[in-house]
Amino acid sequence: MPLTTNSELYDCAIIGGGVAGLTLAVQLAQAGRRVVLFEKETYPFHRVCGEYVSIENYDFLCRIGVPLADMDLPRMTRFTVSSPSGVALHHPLDIGGLGITRYVLDQLLARLAAQHGATVLEGTRVTDVAFADDRFTLRTASGATYRARLACGAWGKHANLDSKLHRPFLEPSRRERQFVAVKRHLEGVDFPAATVEMHNFRDGYCGLSPVVGGLTNCSYISDVRNLRAHGNSVAEMERKVLMQNPLLRPYLEAAHRQSTPPIVISQITFRERSTVDNHVLMLGDAAGTIAPLAGNGMSMGMNASYLLHGLLLEFLDGRLTRAELEQRYTRAWRGLLSLRIRAGRLIHQVFGSPGLTTAGIRVLRRVPFMTDVILGLTHGQAY
Repeated sequence: MPLTTNSELYDCAIIGGGVAGLTLAVQLAQAGRRVVLFEKETYPFHRVCGEYVSIENYDFLCRIGVPLADMDLPRMTRFTVSSPSGVALHHPLDIGGLGITRYVLDQLLARLAAQHGATVLEGTRVTDVAFADDRFTLRTASGATYRARLACGAWGKHANLDSKLHRPFLEPSRRERQFVAVKRHLEGVDFPAATVEMHNFRDGYCGLSPVVGGLTNCSYISDVRNLRAHGNSVAEMERKVLMQNPLLRPYLEAAHRQSTPPIVISQITFRERSTVDNHVLMLGDAAGTIAPLAGNGMSMGMNASYLLHGLLLEFLDGRLTRAELEQRYTRAWRGLLSLRIRAGRLIHQVFGSPGLTTAGIRVLRRVPFMTDVILGLTHGQAY
């Protein structure tokens, strides 16, 4: 394959065009920096995601140009959680959130980045990133190469580049569980307005929430053993495992009446990850994956992009060395987000266990302020 070299030296190359990478690209482009962003898919497209944006990010998204006030998005102010047997807790969701599909949001952010001068390369997969002589060289599947002063990894939970960079979290663990995640949009279901629901089943849990267009996002995570035990059939696993929860059953029955297949991703783990590898700065799920039950992965990605973009500008202006940039970002990321991840992992270990979930819900119904404490651990303050 012929090698094509791009002569421009970018200030920052961002690998991955999800919420974290896109919001970082928008901010850097708005600051007048030369940014190139690589996304292996072509916008718009669907992703496995709860599609819940915490209100803590409302002002941030508006500042960078997302017209949330004009989009007539459903807002969630109530929370329901149930055990596999259907024992339920209903509680106000004081922080609250908005429902917006990634099909809409990602394309909107990509257009914003391009409008402000970022180079957004869709349908472009980065196969290698190397650091030498204080510069990064990135190679794509087409054989093209690009150079940048900074490189940021926002490629999500899994990418071949994790192996290329020999990231420590890839070291196998015999005791670690693997999960499969499934997402679909439900049409015409009688879903309670302004509500987020989280329904447990054996070794997993399913979240439901309204999104724009009158749809209901239905996303769940299950231990991969559930899938294997039912012939690797998602539909069969749903019938034999998920539908044992009586509150979840009607939604999945509605899903099975639809002709659109779900989106499925596998090999999900919740290993601790690093924020910097071979001088590549990580954000979003590439830096740390919060358990989906927290419904806050999108917020974490945006929060990381906000704190990182300021540090990148300081480096590009000569006010930070590369070592200082990496150290300060690692400290700032841990200070802002590591508690959320730890709290999410702890709750994740309880969810999916019939006995523990039922007992926990009954305790929380008697001591409601504890629910506020738990929700607060997985959310942050507006900025």
